Amino acid sequence: MNQPLVSVLIPCYNVEKYVEESIRSILNQTYLNLEVVAINDCSTDRTGELLQQLADEDSRMRVVANEANLKLIKTLNKGILLCNGEYIARMDADDISLPTRIEKEVNFLEEHKEHDIVSTQFYAFRSENPKKKDLNHSPLFDNELRAYMLFRSGICHPAVMIRRRVFTELGLKFEAEYLHVEDYALWSEALYKTKLANISEPLLLYRVHKNQISSLHEELQTENKKKVYKIHCNPLGLPVDEESINIYASVAMCVPLYSTFDYLNRCEAFMQSLIRLNNDKPFCDNEFLQRLLSITWLRLCANSRLGLKVIKILRASSLYKKENYTSRDLAIFYTKCTFRLKYKKSLIYKLVFR
Repeated sequence: MNQPLVSVLIPCYNVEKYVEESIRSILNQTYLNLEVVAINDCSTDRTGELLQQLADEDSRMRVVANEANLKLIKTLNKGILLCNGEYIARMDADDISLPTRIEKEVNFLEEHKEHDIVSTQFYAFRSENPKKKDLNHSPLFDNELRAYMLFRSGICHPAVMIRRRVFTELGLKFEAEYLHVEDYALWSEALYKTKLANISEPLLLYRVHKNQISSLHEELQTENKKKVYKIHCNPLGLPVDEESINIYASVAMCVPLYSTFDYLNRCEAFMQSLIRLNNDKPFCDNEFLQRLLSITWLRLCANSRLGLKVIKILRASSLYKKENYTSRDLAIFYTKCTFRLKYKKSLIYKLVFR
């Protein structure tokens, strides 16, 4: 079988500690017909030197040096234009791809022509404790991802492989207005134009560290997620006024913006409207959506800071499905309600749940 060329796009900025291991994990893949497009975004450490050493060793690697620091989004869009492959795979310069990642993603896209985007499950790890790996799961199938991605990204960006036509025929790209959630925005746009999936096997080691976007720019990331939610509102016919988007965001993050019973009821009404919409004009797997919203409802009530009185509200809703909750879910719920814990902020929360 003729093996299509895969371009692996790797933006690099001040990653001298990790870049060699990262790129070697691609060069040592079981799938051989690939090129590495590594873009040095004006690094001030030894990143550029290490990239050139790797390129001297392997002719499949190209190093491109930005003349000015373009940051991630502009570098990605520039890199896409430089890629020659039928498939464009992403990789971050501090992560590690497992040896069969590229081969299995190519096989998936070759066998599923109706899909244009595929990613994988992944292990998260910290540099200071690399032996401890946490397995992260996302839905596998397109009709489940359509529900899941109403609220959060279900595609691991540094593990993704994308058919070139997403950028050429479908006209998608990474957009600056979605800074720090640009990947979530792209997958959300793509959902309404093609199919997405995840391979069930973890094929990436994802490095977690203090300097990640989610830690440094949490407030801006939250605001830009609201823009992504609007991507879903338009095709589904949901309102996009500020109040409605705030309710949408509260549901997505499982944290009510206001700690009142009235606001919690409005969040519940929003979730019920999604179920009705999907019943009237199906856009995702109905069983998966209802289970997802049932779990979201429990977490939303747990984070409402309304005390034990919220138990009556929780159980009165048709969203309440006890069979969807683990004993740990319920233990967390009752603990949060008893102490009215503020999500992520209180000392008790950090001691008990993190």
